Amino acid sequence: MSEPKPFASLGPSLLARKGGARPAMRAQLAAVQPAHFISDHDDLGWNDMGHDHTPAAPAPAPAPQAVPEVVRQQQEVARHFGAPRRSALADGRRAAFTLRVDAERHLKLRLACTLKNRSAQQLVTDALDRLLDELPDVADLAAQVASKRRKN
Repeated sequence: MSEPKPFASLGPSLLARKGGARPAMRAQLAAVQPAHFISDHDDLGWNDMGHDHTPAAPAPAPAPQAVPEVVRQQQEVARHFGAPRRSALADGRRAAFTLRVDAERHLKLRLACTLKNRSAQQLVTDALDRLLDELPDVADLAAQVASKRRKN
């Protein structure tokens, strides 16, 4: 019987042979060569483009602007198309939030939706209403906050 072949080592020479690619990182020679022989034209030997180059002098930092250009453009568009954005609660509309539940609760909620022939939003809203009805202090606090908002 023949002996099984040893596993091939997938090294840089084998990879380079297929597509003629070069490694993205040069071998680190700092341990075997003095520091003055090592060029420092790229960070830790990385060369993502695959060719040697010398870096250009760093560009001077742009002068800081009071308002970034994109913010100025957004303000101009807002002035052109209407009033600034307001929150849903300030306009008396509904507010939305995301409820994250574990997989078991999610499955049970979907099954309850099927059995009750109601949406998940309806079931969760009803459960929330029952909870809030059990906490009378919440209604009092909500009324105080609403009256303060009306005054402002």
